[in-house]
Amino acid sequence: MDSDEGLDASLAPVRLSDRPIFDEAFSQLREPVSDSCFASTYVWAGALRIFWTSIDRHLCVFANTTGDLTMLLPPVPQPGAEDRALPGVVGACFEIMDAYNARNATVERSRIEYVSDEMLERFSASSATLSATPMWGDYVYETARMIDLAGGPLKSKRHARSRFMRERPDHRVEDLRDEHVPACFELLDAWAQHGDEMHEGEVSDVHVGTDVLRERDRLSTRRAIEHRREIGLTGMALIVEGRLAGFTLGQPLTHTQAMVLVEKADPDLPGAAQFLFSEFCRRHWAGYAEVNAGDDWGIPSLRFTKQSYRPRRLLSKYVLTRQPVPVMSTSIPMDLPVRNPRHTVGADAPASESASTNAPVTVILRRGAASDADPIIEVELSCFDAPDELFTRRQVKRLIDNPRATVTVAELDGRVVGWAVGLVRQHRRSRSGRLYAVAVHPSVRGRHAGRLLVEATIDALKAKGVERVYLEVRHDNATAISLYRKLGFLPTRDLPGYYGADRDGLRMRLGAGPGGRLAPRRHGHDAPGEGSLFTQLP
Repeated sequence: MDSDEGLDASLAPVRLSDRPIFDEAFSQLREPVSDSCFASTYVWAGALRIFWTSIDRHLCVFANTTGDLTMLLPPVPQPGAEDRALPGVVGACFEIMDAYNARNATVERSRIEYVSDEMLERFSASSATLSATPMWGDYVYETARMIDLAGGPLKSKRHARSRFMRERPDHRVEDLRDEHVPACFELLDAWAQHGDEMHEGEVSDVHVGTDVLRERDRLSTRRAIEHRREIGLTGMALIVEGRLAGFTLGQPLTHTQAMVLVEKADPDLPGAAQFLFSEFCRRHWAGYAEVNAGDDWGIPSLRFTKQSYRPRRLLSKYVLTRQPVPVMSTSIPMDLPVRNPRHTVGADAPASESASTNAPVTVILRRGAASDADPIIEVELSCFDAPDELFTRRQVKRLIDNPRATVTVAELDGRVVGWAVGLVRQHRRSRSGRLYAVAVHPSVRGRHAGRLLVEATIDALKAKGVERVYLEVRHDNATAISLYRKLGFLPTRDLPGYYGADRDGLRMRLGAGPGGRLAPRRHGHDAPGEGSLFTQLP
């Protein structure tokens, strides 16, 4: 069945002829975010399956990306709209979403995304009672600083730009024209392939594979290039040695702020991206105080890049639901991923003398249940001191209920003594898994409980069709790295600053076996003489 079947009859696809309607509505906003313009809506309309309607003089934009219907923007007042109408409009929008989601997903997935502070104030002033959860916000930079790249914090950017200009003296920039389009498409495809290779296994904060997001970006960028004039975009091409080496597209958002909608540079030309961004600001946006580079999609590597340009401020954005949902919050320190996989240091190293005896012990592994939340929290408190490293009871329960997660607990004499979490990532053509968390109570370390939990998590992910399993671990956690190597994980990439300043990470992958599936594992270490007996229950 086509995923758009069953949509409300009032919803229409976004067309170029709709631009005046969208422009008129968005012009009512005092401070629009990068999503609040027709160009953004139109270029993403195909990749995100965007539809719209007007309800009581409010522009209502919906997306049907993953089989659930959501609002891509809050209802935007059109000329003549009354504030008192907003609660009724919101109610009508949720009815439209609920009717579709009840057939194809669950009504709990009905939500309103990309809500700005300005629109949040309108909701607060009305009687519409919804829960707001922060999501990733827009990065806004001082245009003059982006042109000069002056100051110590931007020294590396400035040097990269200078190196590019020095090593590529024949470079030039020119307005993006029709003759550049075929080369733009070729560069875009090469950029996507390079990204898939460099960021293999990377996932966003909401567990979507970045290759999926990258493909959506590729499709939307093609549309932006093809229809740049009709949707009001300014384009610039970078030429090196007679060939296209980069391109960028943007437009003004307000009289003081411009937006960079698209920027793609040849990844094999060091400094090209820094030069392209800086030169685009100089040539086209020098008359605007600020430049908006959009959000980071909840992707750790993209977040790192956008932070490295030292934004002047962030434009907050929110998700509105009838109940809170777990989404990336910009109130969390931005140099840290929201949740890194934690690994109890020394989880399988000898613990105290009393805990490292060789007496056989039966460790029972089973699926986590809602009733395990409190015992799991006790394990957490025994393993981690820093509050930002601890799961909350609410997070534990959500993981247990999450169909994309597999939660396994270890029991000893009827007591929960450890737990592990795996997450399923959906990619374009396959599924991968992530070892998200492992924690073992100190009293049972040295008895292979950590290893058994990891192996059970791998098995559970494999049963869900996962072909590769990734994890991230502190670079200085030699014990955990040694364990993962023994289980077949291999290092794939260093992650500088992944756990914060001067706290580097390492990404590891359990490779695919013959036929593209995880290879069978041997369990010889589980022999009774090794100090533990393993019982796997459903």
